[in-house]
Amino acid sequence: MLDLIDTRTGKIGQTRTTQIRHDDKVAMLIKHASEVLGVNKTEFLRHAITKEANRIIKDNSYHVLTPEDAKLFLAALDKPPALTPHALKTATSYRRRVVYAD
Repeated sequence: MLDLIDTRTGKIGQTRTTQIRHDDKVAMLIKHASEVLGVNKTEFLRHAITKEANRIIKDNSYHVLTPEDAKLFLAALDKPPALTPHALKTATSYRRRVVYAD
């Protein structure tokens, strides 16, 4: 069964609606999948959308570097480029304007 309970309230939250257009092939796919899981289409779609949205956010929250890129990145961290006069001026200005800039 799908986990659709809001852990904060213990209830299924149903306060918003979203409408989508799709073709017969997608309709049959949704119908079949929801029947396989033993839930109605709304429950299936809510779960599928949430699962996919979370996957997309997770997959785009970090970067995977090749070994060569990782080596270059670490080398740049070990020896950062020299600050330009403009960068120094900007940092000084920031520290004057922001109380907790340290």
